[in-house]
Amino acid sequence: LCIEFIKDTLNVNQACEAFQAAVAYGLLDLQTYCLAFIENYTQEVTQTRGYLELSEQAMQIILQSDCLAIDEVKLIYAVREWAHVGSAVLDRTVHDMAQTVVPQLRLSLLSPRELTSLEEENKKDQMIPVESFAEAWKAHALWKRRGMQSSLCQRRRGTLPR
Repeated sequence: LCIEFIKDTLNVNQACEAFQAAVAYGLLDLQTYCLAFIENYTQEVTQTRGYLELSEQAMQIILQSDCLAIDEVKLIYAVREWAHVGSAVLDRTVHDMAQTVVPQLRLSLLSPRELTSLEEENKKDQMIPVESFAEAWKAHALWKRRGMQSSLCQRRRGTLPR
């Protein structure tokens, strides 16, 4: 009954809190429902306080989705903001905070210019390991020769073509 109420009243401002509770308590039906909602409203959801308070586990689940309605660049910046907030609250480095979720970011979808810019910005907080950038550049080099087949090269629903 309570879960049905949450589903019926779910909105952008509550989606992450409901998703977090579903993940924490193993409520798979509610988790699936909330994830579908988050996928449809990703750009709006990433602007909420609840998004910034997600656990690493919840963030990992969200970032595994191919259906997020947000461009990859915006998603990376949203994850960076989440990592900075978590770092301050949990007294951890940004790199530590983001370590388990960064592998889900699809850096290879960025244009060379965006990747270069992100690499430069990354020097401030080192959220993204150098190895991740190396993999993205490698994917760019190989893409030109032959098609890459990797989940990290698959565009999400909201990622713009480059």
